[in-house]
Amino acid sequence: MKKVAYFSPLNPIRSGISDYSEDILPYLAKSFEIDLYVPTGFVLENESIKSEFSVRFFSEFERKYRNEAYDIIIYHMGNNYEAHREIYDLFLRYPGIVVLHDYSLHHFFASKTLAQGHNEQYCDEMLYSHVDNGLEQARRFLSNKIRPLWETASLTYPLNLRILNRAQAVIVHSEFANKLLRDQASYVPIFSVPMPSTHVSRLEDLQQEKEAARQALGIAGDDIVIASLGHANPTKRIHKVIEVLSYLKKNKQLKRFKYYVVGEVATSYHLREMVKQYGLQDHVIITGYVKLDEFETYIAASDICVNLRYPTQGESSASLLKILGHGKPVIATNIGSFGEFPAEIVHKVGYDDSEVSAIAKAIVQICESDQHMIQKQVLEFVNRHHTLQICADQYANLVDEIVESKQANVFISLEKVIENYTEKVMEFGTGQTSLEESLQRFANEVVGVFNRDNP
Repeated sequence: MKKVAYFSPLNPIRSGISDYSEDILPYLAKSFEIDLYVPTGFVLENESIKSEFSVRFFSEFERKYRNEAYDIIIYHMGNNYEAHREIYDLFLRYPGIVVLHDYSLHHFFASKTLAQGHNEQYCDEMLYSHVDNGLEQARRFLSNKIRPLWETASLTYPLNLRILNRAQAVIVHSEFANKLLRDQASYVPIFSVPMPSTHVSRLEDLQQEKEAARQALGIAGDDIVIASLGHANPTKRIHKVIEVLSYLKKNKQLKRFKYYVVGEVATSYHLREMVKQYGLQDHVIITGYVKLDEFETYIAASDICVNLRYPTQGESSASLLKILGHGKPVIATNIGSFGEFPAEIVHKVGYDDSEVSAIAKAIVQICESDQHMIQKQVLEFVNRHHTLQICADQYANLVDEIVESKQANVFISLEKVIENYTEKVMEFGTGQTSLEESLQRFANEVVGVFNRDNP
C-alpha cells in the first residue's frame, strides 16, 4: 500500500475543501496509507478523522520527506488564502500532485500580495504567469484604470503557472478545467476526477426524507421550498433569484413558497435589503452559516434548488453534487463545469439579459413536471458517475500511474536535467570530464525526457 502525505484544509476551517477531504479520506484510506498534515497546533474538529488517521504538524514534514517516508504528496489548492497559504509554501519546496479546486487562483494571489500591501509582488506574479501583458494589466489596475481582474478576467489571468510548473501532476474536477489547463500547459499531466456526491438517497426514501427534514426545520408540508445553498456572494446570483420570485408572486405563478438562502453571507452582499425592497420578507429566509448535517437537511426539505454561478473561477460545485445526491431538480448557470451536466439532469440558464426570464421559466417548468421521473433520472446519473467510491478509485489509479512515472511534468524533468548539466559543467572546469562529454550527456538526457513523457 502506497504511503501518502496529504495536505488540505480540514474543519474547523470553513471551506468546501475541508468538507471534501473529510468526505473522501475514508475511501482513499482503502488504497493508501495516509498521513494528514495540519498547521502546527491545529486541532481537528472531526473526531472520526482524528481517530482513524495519523495526524502530523507541518513542522514535522521536512524530516519525514528527507527520510523518503512517502511515495507521493497530495496538495489541495483553492482560492481561500488563509486556508491554503502554508500548504502553498510547502508545495513550492516539496512538489507533488495538486488537486486544483479552482482553475483560476487570482483571488488567492490577490490576497497573498495586494491585501498584504505588496503591490510589486502582485506585479511579479502577473509577469511570471502572463508575461508582459500580465504586467501591463497589473499596472493598469494599480493605476485605477481598470476594475480588479479577479472580477472581470479571472479565466484570462488565472495566476496558476507556478502551480503548473512545480506540480508532478494536476487533478481537476471537470473537463472544462482540464481543457483550459491542457491548452495552457501541455507539459503537465492533467487528470479529471469528478466531484463526488457525499450522500446518494434511494428513490423510495425521498418522500420520507423530505417529510422528516421539513418536520425538523419547521417547514410547512404544502409550501413549495426553493433553496440556494453554500457561501452567498454576488457570483451566486441570489439577487437574481429574489427578482424572479418577486415576478412570479406578482403574476400569481407561485403562491405558497419559501426561499431559503442557506450558508454564510458575504458582508458586502446586502441580501436582507434586497428582500425588503422586493417585499418578500414573508417568503425569504436567510439562515447564515449552518453545519454540514443541517445543510443536508435543508437540501432534503427542498423541492427545487438553485445553484447559479457567474463569473466562474473554473471551479466545480460540491453543493451541486450534494443536491443531486438527494435527487433534487436543480437550476444552474450554463457556464464552465456546470454546463457539462446533461440537460435532463440540470436545468441550465444563461447569464445574459435573459437570465431572469430563464430562471422563472425553469421554476414553473419544474413545478409542472413529473417529480418522480426527475428524481429517478438524477439518482441514476449520480450512481453511475459521482459516488465517493468511484472518485476514490480514480484517485488510486492516477496515483499509481504517476508514481510509476508513466507520466511526468516535462518542466520538472528538464529542470532536473539542467541542474545535472550544471554540475557536469562544473566538473569540466575541474578537469573531471570533457566539455564534449557534458554536452552529449545533456543532449541524451533531454531526448530521454521527451521520449519518456511523450511515448
